Amino acid sequence: SPCPFCADLLPNPLPEKICLLLRKIANQNSIVVMHLLKIAPTKISTPTSEDKLTFCEIHQVETTIVSDSIQKGYLMQIDFGLLETRIFQMKTELLNIINRKANSYYCDFALKICNKIGSRKARYYGQCGLNIISNILSKLFLDTNLLTYDLVFLKKPVDYLQEILVPETVLHLIFQDKGGLELELARKIMKDSANFGDYIYSE
Repeated sequence: SPCPFCADLLPNPLPEKICLLLRKIANQNSIVVMHLLKIAPTKISTPTSEDKLTFCEIHQVETTIVSDSIQKGYLMQIDFGLLETRIFQMKTELLNIINRKANSYYCDFALKICNKIGSRKARYYGQCGLNIISNILSKLFLDTNLLTYDLVFLKKPVDYLQEILVPETVLHLIFQDKGGLELELARKIMKDSANFGDYIYSE
């Protein structure tokens, strides 16, 4: 079916986010949306400009970013409940990065530019995943005083965690999710999937 607002073809079947937004608009008794949802209209009203814009943005994301991401094999469902166990198993690797016993792309990059990169680079898991990962890493390294000023003297421990440990953790999670592909390819996925993660795994 064509979009009632911009005439572009809608995905078939309609994804859950589109259905939810359609029902929200239908609750305002918009006859064009009720027709899409096969709901008998009670009265005619016009959707707001904001609703039209949001709806078109979502279905365009679904037909471009999401469709492309599915073809690339990105995860449409992530078990966030398992992240704590998976990240705790990385403790030794992450400690080696903190103690400079292991190389870290993000540590080298952050120290070179002295700029925040973690929150912008680790979006495969979306904002929802980032919040969970940050909390787990805080519990693992900040609450236990394993990440201290003397170890990361050029940065505050919390900044080091966000800019270096978060993206390193996401990188290794993607490495696991994709069956152990090369870290450079995992890093490319993390970069390319930013919009996908922000949309699928938003809060």
